Amino acid sequence: MDDLIIAAIRQRLKTKVTDLGRPPRVGLIPGNPVDMASDEEHFLFLLPSLLKRIYAEIGNGGFGPGYGLIGLTNGVPDDSGKTALAIYEIFRSAPELGWPDGLLPICHWGCAIYSCVDCLDPDFPMRIFDPNVHDGDGWTDAFFAESPRFEDWIRSWASGVNLWDAMYGDSGHITRILSARRERP
Repeated sequence: MDDLIIAAIRQRLKTKVTDLGRPPRVGLIPGNPVDMASDEEHFLFLLPSLLKRIYAEIGNGGFGPGYGLIGLTNGVPDDSGKTALAIYEIFRSAPELGWPDGLLPICHWGCAIYSCVDCLDPDFPMRIFDPNVHDGDGWTDAFFAESPRFEDWIRSWASGVNLWDAMYGDSGHITRILSARRERP
């Protein structure tokens, strides 16, 4: 199954490197497995095996949904110049956020919105962090389910699904959640 997803990503990259922004100035550079293993030791959790294959075989960030996957060590950073490791550490060091352990930001959508993979759940579900909708004491209202598994999420993108519209479009699931919140007394 992973081979089919890798092939679908390669096919999608022929027409679209990222959904937003410009393609990277340099070609995609595969990640170093030694760096990835070191990152996993630093994180104290394992990455989804498919994500590691994507980083190692296609590129260590710089392509994919949104502004592209955020690279790990020595990979393509997000638009603020930070790798996934750095962003995770920043979020974890802000106690007021209550950032969940193992929730790794891997895709930036702009406006501080991140798609994150829950590396402590064996299914590796995807969650959205959107601080722009926070309105309360805790930050739990800024986290949303995005996809039941990383594999489903990246397969959807590779098959041409507009993930942003699926979340925030007129009938997107986060749009519906936010609308229901506004209707509550």
